[in-house]
Amino acid sequence: MRDPRAKVLVVEDSKTNVGILLGLLHAYDVMVALDGETALELLACETPDVILLDIVLPGIDGFEVCRRIKQQEVLSAIPILFVTGRTDEASIIRAFDIGGSDYVTKPYRSKELLARVRIQVEYRRAMDELRTMAVTDALTGLANRRAFFTDGMRLLNEACARTLPLAAMMVDIDHFKRINDQYGHARGDEVLKRVADALRAHTGARDLCARVGGEEFALLVSLPADTQAAAHAEMLRRHLEGLVIDTNRGPLSVTVSIGVCALTAACDGLDTLLARADDRLYAAKRGGRNRVCTDA
Repeated sequence: MRDPRAKVLVVEDSKTNVGILLGLLHAYDVMVALDGETALELLACETPDVILLDIVLPGIDGFEVCRRIKQQEVLSAIPILFVTGRTDEASIIRAFDIGGSDYVTKPYRSKELLARVRIQVEYRRAMDELRTMAVTDALTGLANRRAFFTDGMRLLNEACARTLPLAAMMVDIDHFKRINDQYGHARGDEVLKRVADALRAHTGARDLCARVGGEEFALLVSLPADTQAAAHAEMLRRHLEGLVIDTNRGPLSVTVSIGVCALTAACDGLDTLLARADDRLYAAKRGGRNRVCTDA
């Protein structure tokens, strides 16, 4: 079914055709560009679900617009439906070769065009959902291990290139097996979700938080030194120490151990940074759990 929230960008220089398309696409949130340059400017701040693109346009043509869109990682997944008066085989082949998803010739049949738009919107939404599932931990909604290392490398490289502060934290729920054994896996799952929610709530927009193991979480936070990162980790530890979950066996309290390591001027790799934080995590566990340990 058509999603009324779906966004469609129409790139068409004929105002008559634009008017027809606006009438046909009334169930969608439609944006209009009368030329290719305007379309690219719109795409700098908007991400439509599908683009309807004419080939013959003032200035750069539709082929060039398509090529530039597909060169941009953030836009390349948007389906492009060519809607054009060109019916020659060479144009059709070129449209698909440069990344077009479909091709409709003018004069188009209204119901057919709507069906093709709907298919492309549904395809885009399905692919977005698959991409989200591939990088998201299903239970907690946090980034998964794969996403953590992908995005973590980006954050680390940016921090090294621009001399930005960055610290790694490894967080482990204390005695989690005991929680599962005594209260059941359903309560264990609730603990994981509640801890994840707390970590998410205390993670900044530029930071990264992920579930990387059964009861283990990893964070990359924009803090400049072990001491400041340790203070942040201690705040997290105290917040989680106050977490209580009601069960039929009475209240269930949760504590965590946290290992902290700040990025040094040497800009070691992500694996090294995490290994150092992990060493501190095990030191926290050896020290009695429910505590924060740093390199400092």
